[in-house]
Amino acid sequence: MKDCYILGLHDGHCATASLMKNGKLIACVSEERFVNKKNESGIPINAINYCLKFAKITSKDITRVILASKFMAPVSGRMYAKDEEKKNSFSLLYKTVQKLRKILYKSPKVHDWFYERFSGYFYRKSEENRKQNIAKKLNISEEKITLQEHHLGHAYTAMYGSGFLEKNEPFLVLTLDGEGDGICSTVSIVKNGKIRRIAKTTNAYSIGLLYLEVTRYLGMKPLEHEYKVMGLAPYAYKDNVKEVYELLKDFIGVKGLKFEGKFHSHEYQKILGERLKLKRFDIISGAIQMLTEELLEKWVTNCIKTTGINKIAFAGGVFMNVKANMKLANIKELKEFFIFPSGGDESLAIGAGYYGYEQYCEKNKIKVNIEPLDNLYLGPEVEDKEILEEFNKLNINNKYKLEKPKNVEKKIAELLSKGEIVARCTGRMEWGARALGNRSILADPSRWTTLKEINEAIKCRDFWMPFAPVIMKEHEEEYIINPKKIKMPYMVLAFDSTKNAEKEMIAAMHPYDKTIRPQILEREWNERYHEIIKQFQKITKRGVLLNTSFNLHGYPIAKGAKEALFILKNSGLKYLSINNYLVSKLR
Repeated sequence: MKDCYILGLHDGHCATASLMKNGKLIACVSEERFVNKKNESGIPINAINYCLKFAKITSKDITRVILASKFMAPVSGRMYAKDEEKKNSFSLLYKTVQKLRKILYKSPKVHDWFYERFSGYFYRKSEENRKQNIAKKLNISEEKITLQEHHLGHAYTAMYGSGFLEKNEPFLVLTLDGEGDGICSTVSIVKNGKIRRIAKTTNAYSIGLLYLEVTRYLGMKPLEHEYKVMGLAPYAYKDNVKEVYELLKDFIGVKGLKFEGKFHSHEYQKILGERLKLKRFDIISGAIQMLTEELLEKWVTNCIKTTGINKIAFAGGVFMNVKANMKLANIKELKEFFIFPSGGDESLAIGAGYYGYEQYCEKNKIKVNIEPLDNLYLGPEVEDKEILEEFNKLNINNKYKLEKPKNVEKKIAELLSKGEIVARCTGRMEWGARALGNRSILADPSRWTTLKEINEAIKCRDFWMPFAPVIMKEHEEEYIINPKKIKMPYMVLAFDSTKNAEKEMIAAMHPYDKTIRPQILEREWNERYHEIIKQFQKITKRGVLLNTSFNLHGYPIAKGAKEALFILKNSGLKYLSINNYLVSKLR
């Protein structure tokens, strides 16, 4: 039978493309990496082209294209270019309706009645326009394109990515985010390979949107800086946090398998402004984090008790909150769980790919055989030719040295043991928001001054934000407390630290509560990366390194040699490892 290629696309915030070949995810990358603009939205044409090039196929070889989300708002960078948007009647009508909705927000019932009269039209037009644009870009028939509902996309990432299907036992799939296709949460049961939704919550009562609005209220960037609020939360005194928590707790509650609340999500911004006036930023952060953790814990516990199923796969942007995930891990009734990595909307391209291949198998009456999620090194690989070309462009004033050490991993480990900071851009780029070694900045985590050095020289991170470690699997128990033996290859969960960790990796844990968000690395996942830590361990007796994403503040993670050398030039970074080369600043 001819090879089946499913192209999964997300053309909204953080646009992403994935490619499945006969049930295996072979490529996935976000458009931001190609245009060097964080969370780029729109048709991810560069990401699509990479996927096709990697598979050595053309768009004509694509079996199906699955578009994530039934509805995408017609705004700049999404369905239309700016000049097209200005003269597009659909876009203008949508903007007009949005303005009218804001006027009607004071009367929720009138607002909902009004929007229901237009929503069906917008959904149909959104589907038509997106299909037309994708078909035109790829030069394929619109008949090859199918749309997948937003939360079904999240559910499919968890269902197939978890590997739970292989055990042929019932399990739950829970999704939770800000909003998508009018929904913010779903509860589904997977049994005999089929998924059935049993509950959902509309975006009227969304903890994701409430967290977003708190992020905005604190002067940070919504849909991007929520992690900063989470990082700030532990610094606040609990007694003060409790006081502000009381001002937030009636916004959203849990009833059975759903969320409910006193206020509609469109009222959040206004009421937060009234209630939180003159409240301290750290206390507000602590309060919204406390509410989030409490709601998730109650919701998950209710789901287990209602269904009698204690195995759960989670997906959606709210599960990017590693401290809330830590609370979930401690739920006594939860026996086994999986959290899909980088579960924001960038993951929807993968869910679309899974869905498309399932549909293909059912149509052709063949067994659905989708491989569980493995390592995330799914992006472009750095080529030596590119390294040499970009280095020659950079080094016109002889300020840099390019060498090829006999053993580059050993050389990196030696530099790290001497207190140097080394960036690494090697092999295929990892997909998602977490750097997993191939596009990382590495340092010795035992030195407290490392925090200041990395921040001042490269990252410019907010002073309260922690860094994370990569730990060799064989040394895991020395540093984290993990009684349930949870596998942690993706940096999606925080743990309490051991006393030994405070001595040996003080710069790679939260400075205040001493929690750790680790990448636990097994050799077979990334042999060269593992070798660096192994060589470092031989020198220092410590099998752990500080690992943070290789990017300048406000920019996406580096894609290849061009972006890596740009960061080297425009930061205080001294050393950069690219494949088997080492680039050093001479002055």
